[in-house]
Amino acid sequence: MNRQAFKLITFDITGTLLKYRSSPAIEYSNVLKKYGVKVKLSTLEDLINKNWTFMTKTHPNFGLNTGLGWEKYWRTYAHNVFNRAFHIESISDNVPLEAIIDDLMIIYSTGETFKVQNGAIELLEYLNKEQITLGVITNYDPRIKYMLKNLGLSHYFKFILSSYEAKFEKPNFQIFREAESYVNYQLNFNRKLFLHIGDSYLFDFKGAEDAGWSACLVHTDKNIIKKYPNVNGYIFDDFNALKMFLISCNAKNICSE
Repeated sequence: MNRQAFKLITFDITGTLLKYRSSPAIEYSNVLKKYGVKVKLSTLEDLINKNWTFMTKTHPNFGLNTGLGWEKYWRTYAHNVFNRAFHIESISDNVPLEAIIDDLMIIYSTGETFKVQNGAIELLEYLNKEQITLGVITNYDPRIKYMLKNLGLSHYFKFILSSYEAKFEKPNFQIFREAESYVNYQLNFNRKLFLHIGDSYLFDFKGAEDAGWSACLVHTDKNIIKKYPNVNGYIFDDFNALKMFLISCNAKNICSE
């Protein structure tokens, strides 16, 4: 990484700054139980995974590019899962599906389905004290801003950039260019002084590097080093380990190469 302090550090959200409090299947199941409907967790897990693959291919970037829009995207997503689950489990009683989906939409709009990763607050506090500009780059819909506010994290960031609002998803380099617009920099600046932190090699690490940025990974299985040896030295078990690395870098005024 370069021999000067970073000018900008951005974070991915899901799997990086935040983790799910429980699996989506459990969240779906809990909402169903409120209405007296029981579906096997294994059925929900399978359908949620399959539907994710279908929806991301059919309506990329949460329906932005197909005109569906993010809200209808998620309502359609839930409809697909529940209708198929009811068919598989032979549930034919009058089920208030729209009310169930309304509840699910509310739950996933508040941030309550997430937990802040251990060590995240301490790292953000440290970076703020170092007066490093912080931002968010996430493949998500606009609700992420409200979620981070409700979780008490939004004040740490100069900007929160969702792929839906940027009109580009990671790993497309254009979303990183959009993030650069929030930073005051001079001509001939060094993009290696911009660091992106994530948990996905393709979306975060490779996406940032293709944009000319520095990158590192957290909460990622280190076995990926065998497949992607270029991540060696830039993959950390948790935020505590990453913080120690950044403190060491700052003390030596060496952050990237």
